[in-house]
Amino acid sequence: MIKEIKEKIKEFSELIQRYPHIQEFYIYRAFLYEKSKQYQKAVEDYKAILPAQYICFDMASICERNGLNKEAEMYYTQAINKNEKDINNYICRIYFYLRIKEIEKALSDCKTVLELSPKNETALMLKKILNGK
Repeated sequence: MIKEIKEKIKEFSELIQRYPHIQEFYIYRAFLYEKSKQYQKAVEDYKAILPAQYICFDMASICERNGLNKEAEMYYTQAINKNEKDINNYICRIYFYLRIKEIEKALSDCKTVLELSPKNETALMLKKILNGK
């Protein structure tokens, strides 16, 4: 299977050299890099085509799927730092914290969302759930 992945990576690399404007080739190669645990190369492919905020989410997802929760948290935080007023960034991290059972951190992000948007329904609902009410 590793040999097949390496061959596919080589094929997509050749396609990217010929057609560097076709973003899908980068995405497929990044996916293959992820499967072969070449995370840094996957990051480079994402950087080539995606705005920085989306790279953070993609990398957080990759890390989380592979049990790298500290790294995933770092990428969710980077997305927040790139746009601190975007409540969706916080909500993504809240759900991440819920998946890894970091309730206090999830509550803290809920509070931040509610400071930015006091009537945000998602944050209000999550806060109730987290407080057990």
